[in-house]
Amino acid sequence: MQSYLIQPVSAMRTHPEMIPDVGGLYALILDHPEELDPSLEQAGLKLEEIFLSGRHVLYIGATGHSLRRRLKHHLADDTCVSTFRMSLGAVLMERLDLQVRTVPGQRYFGFEAHSEIVLSAWIANHVSVAVRPHARARDVEQRLIARAQPPLNIAGRGQTEGAAEMARLRRRCRGLSLNRGTLN
Repeated sequence: MQSYLIQPVSAMRTHPEMIPDVGGLYALILDHPEELDPSLEQAGLKLEEIFLSGRHVLYIGATGHSLRRRLKHHLADDTCVSTFRMSLGAVLMERLDLQVRTVPGQRYFGFEAHSEIVLSAWIANHVSVAVRPHARARDVEQRLIARAQPPLNIAGRGQTEGAAEMARLRRRCRGLSLNRGTLN
């Protein structure tokens, strides 16, 4: 079994060439849980007991094409192109005083320019990226999400309380109804 390459977000942003340009799995992992615990608790979420290299897994993803291209979206200052950033931003919105920028008629949202920079700085200071090339990444991703229940993923977690709460937080950012039951 091939192991994961794990690097801080800041290193991956500075040297994207270290990210394989092939399909595979990736995980965004928390370097400093104490920095996110209060916001997760306030949001009614918790870090599950799933670890990679001794750190909590926040989000699991996969791509059949290019890990480099997919992670550039998650690490860029543009929440509109990253479900990871949408989820993390929804959790940290009050703590970091992030200002939402909605996109009418879309299922995604972003943050105002200054808030995007603040969120990116938080990610760079507290998150690492683990990548592993894999030919059947999508199949493995679904099994890992179902088993691990990472707090920032919605899809693949089934009708769990954590997935419903994460969806509710993201709906709030989009200015939509906070009713439970819809995983958007």
